[in-house]
Amino acid sequence: MEANYQRRKGNYEGAINISLEVIDLYDSLKLWIRVVKMKNFLADIYKEMGGEKGTMEYLRKGLELSRQAEKLAENEKYIAGITMSLNEQGIILRDMSKENGRKDLMDSAFFLYKKAIELINKTGEAKEDLSKLYNNTSQIYNEHYKDYVKALEYQMLAVELNTKEENKLGLTFNYNTISEIYRNKKDFNLAGIYAHKMLQLCIELKTPFRKVNAYDALVKVNKLMGRYDSALYYAELETSLSDSLNNVEKGKQIAESQTKYETGKKEEKINQLDKINQSNNQRLWLAGGLISLFGVLIGISVFQNRRLRKQKAQITEQSNRLQWMMKELHHRVKNNLQIVSSLLNLQTYRLKDEESVTALKESQLRVQAMSLIHQRLYQVDDVSMVNFKLYLDDLVETLMRSYGYGADDFDLKIVVEKELLDVDTVMPMGLLVNEIITNSFKYAYTNVKRPLLHINLISANQQLELTIKDNGPGLDTATAEQSKQGFGKKLISALSKQLKATWSVDGSTGTSYQFTIPENKEKAA
Repeated sequence: MEANYQRRKGNYEGAINISLEVIDLYDSLKLWIRVVKMKNFLADIYKEMGGEKGTMEYLRKGLELSRQAEKLAENEKYIAGITMSLNEQGIILRDMSKENGRKDLMDSAFFLYKKAIELINKTGEAKEDLSKLYNNTSQIYNEHYKDYVKALEYQMLAVELNTKEENKLGLTFNYNTISEIYRNKKDFNLAGIYAHKMLQLCIELKTPFRKVNAYDALVKVNKLMGRYDSALYYAELETSLSDSLNNVEKGKQIAESQTKYETGKKEEKINQLDKINQSNNQRLWLAGGLISLFGVLIGISVFQNRRLRKQKAQITEQSNRLQWMMKELHHRVKNNLQIVSSLLNLQTYRLKDEESVTALKESQLRVQAMSLIHQRLYQVDDVSMVNFKLYLDDLVETLMRSYGYGADDFDLKIVVEKELLDVDTVMPMGLLVNEIITNSFKYAYTNVKRPLLHINLISANQQLELTIKDNGPGLDTATAEQSKQGFGKKLISALSKQLKATWSVDGSTGTSYQFTIPENKEKAA
């Protein structure tokens, strides 16, 4: 199907337009079952777009389309269409819960999966959907309810069905989730067994993308078991395979570019022949006077128009290629920073000096702060801008996990008025925020019942006003002066200087940093 081909190429707009045309055609012919399938296919495209770009609008569109498909399937008593729609809605609701933190949407997804399973068991139809529904239900028991016994029960039902149907690809998903469940249960031996089962199936099926997931599962298991050499070994295999897959995609794009080039050469030859024909026609019709002259002017105009269109297409292609190369660069930088972070983490296990371990862990967090920025850059179309709000969410979540805090027992408030900022501003400002909130996690919350962290960024009068506040014991004047000699405070001063920012710190009620950053740093200089 052409729409699915465009989707695999990453041309979501083309896939959506083709899908809408097909839906209109089926609707006019009253082929309602096909309309149900196409609406769920289109809903899945919007779900994929929403997951990649973190866009709730796409997820809402996908949810509405799938609900329409469900109603139409109910009218037609099309059981497979109803279960297909319920499953798609559940998947989208789970993605929405991750984007906006609404855990109640996981409950709604769970209800839809159970409703679909009950309908299949009651009617005996659409049994081919049971393994997917068992798998999805298991994941909610695992991720949301933390009921690992139930999670395993449903996964084993899915394994039984997929084994019976010889659906080996489906089994790779089952084994991956089972490995994750056993990791959560702290049964690392069984977690490792199922991770290896997944890897063996991926090798047998020759599915490189699933193989990357199998390596990732083995990295996690070996880390938890303290087998850091094995973890590093599988991490290197994962990175190598991921990079090679990216190179395959790059090869496809080069082949497409070569085809376009050859096509361009043929068009150029055709243009040359056209010009020869125009010249011959001019000689033949020279006696025509004004009519011939008018024809020549039209020919010249057409030629120039073609030439301009061709130049415009070349410029667009070069721009797209440059955007892709920049994304690839940020992707590789992110991968390299993650390897550096992993090496620093492994090094900490070989040190016994607490001060050295602390210094390495802080360095690791700084590297992760930079890695998050590059990760954001290769996931968006405009590689010169970063969504600072989403970056702050990722950064704070990473630091909270690193220092053993959970979101439920933490008073966290992040307000960002101007979300999109240029990368030259975000890079030093991200490191600045990382340094300050790291200090808060280290020193501020030792004797605090409910830790508080507020981060505000407002834009006014061509200036950014950044405030970072905690509810720790604060700093007295002597301590504040003495702490300026530390590496962290020197780093804050250096980053502020790079941003052309003025800053102050208030330690009377907790610790509060205020920064004023000019948006046009060239004028400020």
